[in-house]
Amino acid sequence: MPIPEAYVNNVGNLSKFLNEIRSAGVPERVTFEFLKTLGFKSSNDRPIITVLKGIGFLDQNGSPTEAYRAYRDHNQGPRVLANALKQTYSDIFLANTKAHELPVDKLKGIIATKISKGEGVVKLIAATFKTLAKAADFSDGPVVIPESAIAEDIELKQPNEEGPHLSHPAKAKMISGHGAALHYNIQIHFPTTTDVTVYNAIFKSLKEHLL
Repeated sequence: MPIPEAYVNNVGNLSKFLNEIRSAGVPERVTFEFLKTLGFKSSNDRPIITVLKGIGFLDQNGSPTEAYRAYRDHNQGPRVLANALKQTYSDIFLANTKAHELPVDKLKGIIATKISKGEGVVKLIAATFKTLAKAADFSDGPVVIPESAIAEDIELKQPNEEGPHLSHPAKAKMISGHGAALHYNIQIHFPTTTDVTVYNAIFKSLKEHLL
């Protein structure tokens, strides 16, 4: 897979933004207006959106993917990010399986052999990757995506189509006329994988079959 060529000039703000989205709500689309609501008002922060697209956290329209939602979980998020980086920066990890531990100068050497860009741009791409890697957890182990990662995408309907709907799978709601509260608890255990598309495929299937 080609190395993402997106980069930011201010890696400090990229790091801060990664922290902010874990406590902010999930917008329909991540736009510059959304960045500004989180305090990132400089035009130099716009490339953050392109970086998120490059690692599979946003689709080409800027809509958050399941990987974006899963990253918001404070326990599993860093590992989700690590898997995304291994997938999207696979050429870097092919050159060095411990690429996330390399200093920027070493990363520059690898990236320079993969893309045709000037030294200044290569350095910014390397610094952007390094910043993302610092926020990730590359330790071994399966990723367990919590219910909160999919709650906003799944609406569970009652068997009786005329009855009320449960809009959140983790909460109970009294059903009129039945006198009982139904609780839905969804827990997903993922195998160890570096392929972000695995998450998207599983969540897509869940959404289709639970509606």
